Amino acid sequence: MHTMTPQFTIDPARVAANHRRNVVHAVALIGGLAVLLAAIGYLIAGPAGLIWIGGFAAVILYLGPQMSQRLMLQVFSARPLERREVPLLYETVDALCERARITIKPTLYYVPSRLMLAFTTGSKDEVNLALSDGLLRRLTGREIAGVVAHELAHVANGDLKLMALADFMTKVTRTLAFLAMVLILFNLPAIGSGEVMVPWPVILLLGGAPLVSLLLQLALSRTREFDADAGAAMLTGDPEGVASALEKMESQQQRYWENLFGRQGAANQPSMLRSHPKTEDRVAALGELATPADGPDWQHGDDPLPDEIDPVTRKPRRRFHGFRY
Repeated sequence: MHTMTPQFTIDPARVAANHRRNVVHAVALIGGLAVLLAAIGYLIAGPAGLIWIGGFAAVILYLGPQMSQRLMLQVFSARPLERREVPLLYETVDALCERARITIKPTLYYVPSRLMLAFTTGSKDEVNLALSDGLLRRLTGREIAGVVAHELAHVANGDLKLMALADFMTKVTRTLAFLAMVLILFNLPAIGSGEVMVPWPVILLLGGAPLVSLLLQLALSRTREFDADAGAAMLTGDPEGVASALEKMESQQQRYWENLFGRQGAANQPSMLRSHPKTEDRVAALGELATPADGPDWQHGDDPLPDEIDPVTRKPRRRFHGFRY
């Protein structure tokens, strides 16, 4: 354990203003997804289509997080980390949960991957926080605390259900648009003979709806990431630690894609096609929330993994569902 003296502290007024702005963005984006989905449902089945979509959404919101958590943990070959294995890490999680007022303490999972990975799954009754071998070995204690705080901020903000709802809307929009286009293709002979008028506005809506829905979902994800970064900075009181972790993770990811695909693998994605904001934008946003200060931060341990867990040396292997570690 060691004590650090951070260079910054957090301005609560700026965090609150940032949160309000992000909430407005999230409501607008979810509203856009809902309107788009409702329009397609109504065009296909009228009022009954709206009722069916509402029913499916309720089921997905209830069952979605439970199903996704099992799938995600299996895909990454994650295994539970017992408290006796990583007591310092659990102490960090407990302290952050108390600060975030999270009553359901997460279960920690270990992902045997050299990549720096962290993700959260679950629901209000069960939360699972998965951290990779590469992340736990290559980040310092304050950086690990920043990553954990970021994931817990997602939990505190209700992002697990919010993103499950957005994902549901996008998938249903894509499915309904596909089915509607198939029905139009079956009616091409009637349209060609002049018996049926071509509904061009409807066709244009159905053709563009999946792309628009996806872009709205990605924009929502970026908004929630900014909010989780601010929440992490507030929970740890150490925006510099959060920013440092983001930069290290971005650097490793860039090297990974360069090794896998060459220089083209590191090409910048257009902002609108990213699920996460650019790291430099996230770091800049964290800097805007911080003000210079002196004072000791709370303590972190830099060696959370026990000696009996050997470093991961094997590379990710390709499986039918994607990369498995």
